[in-house]
Amino acid sequence: MDFMKIIKSLEQLLYELMVWIVFYPLTLWRSIVHPLRLMDYADEELADAEEDRYSDSLSPPIFLAISLGLIHIFELAQGLNVVSDGVFADDRNLIAFRLVFFALFPLMLSLRMLRAQGRSLDRNTLRLPFYAQCFVAAPFALGWDVGILFIAAEQRVVGLFVMAAVSAWYLWVQSAWFARMLGVGRARGGLHALRGFGLALVLGSLLSLAVAGL
Repeated sequence: MDFMKIIKSLEQLLYELMVWIVFYPLTLWRSIVHPLRLMDYADEELADAEEDRYSDSLSPPIFLAISLGLIHIFELAQGLNVVSDGVFADDRNLIAFRLVFFALFPLMLSLRMLRAQGRSLDRNTLRLPFYAQCFVAAPFALGWDVGILFIAAEQRVVGLFVMAAVSAWYLWVQSAWFARMLGVGRARGGLHALRGFGLALVLGSLLSLAVAGL
């Protein structure tokens, strides 16, 4: 009986991995080309039964985690050691840090949205904007990591350009999202986006310094 349970678990795991291979590039394409539409989709799916959610895409947090895992695999394949000493020398620590660092952006922007809407904060109200935010955080994280790889490869100008370009795209998406969700102009939506983005960046930087000092 236990053996059959193991077989069933392996069957489900294999199927999920194959599903990721199919739906990851589709979800990435939608997050880049139609980010606001995909954020609306995230909101709609959370209203469905749990087993029916994200049937034609990946779960937003999983999508973000896979994106960061893929960039790390690429680093290893190219022999690029972005960080080779201290606590980040361990691949597991580096991946975990990146997950926390880039998850700060969906979190801070979600908190900013709830505050601007005057809504109470709890696990349920936070989940809706956080899941939507994870969809657009993934290409943002990929872009930043690609820029860091260029810098590590001693192509600093190209790396900084890539990071600046993807940050501009991310802020543009956030400005449009805040403006639409709050029913305000794009300029005011941009201010909300900058506040959330800036807070996440500050917290991420402080976290980096704290972890690097371990």
